[in-house]
Amino acid sequence: MPTIPFRTAAYILLGLFTAAIIFQIVVLFGFIPTEMVWGGRLRTGEERTVGALVSITFLLVFVVLVLVRMGLIMRSMPALGRWGMWVVCVLFAMNTVGNLFALDLRETLIFTPITLVSVVLAARVAMGE
Repeated sequence: MPTIPFRTAAYILLGLFTAAIIFQIVVLFGFIPTEMVWGGRLRTGEERTVGALVSITFLLVFVVLVLVRMGLIMRSMPALGRWGMWVVCVLFAMNTVGNLFALDLRETLIFTPITLVSVVLAARVAMGE
């Protein structure tokens, strides 16, 4: 069974995280309907702002963890990259389940496949070279 090469998975994951950060910036500025994010459970612009900022923060941490796992930064801390990527994998698995129960069908249809792919890629990156 062919596997995804480590670096390919890492670069795709970095691309997905970058796209997600851009998406959250668009959410932050109110261009995406509030009900289409966070499971459709946000009600106010303030909640949307906090949610987007929390998401951006997590995504930036995920980018750092991928870069650590790739050995591009913080080379003296490889365990941080390895264990951190397993945490990312678990978080995206939980997010995938959450997307299945989103109140907004668009969120379910669009983001469930993306988070599922992210789980697979994060697991591959966590496994290392």
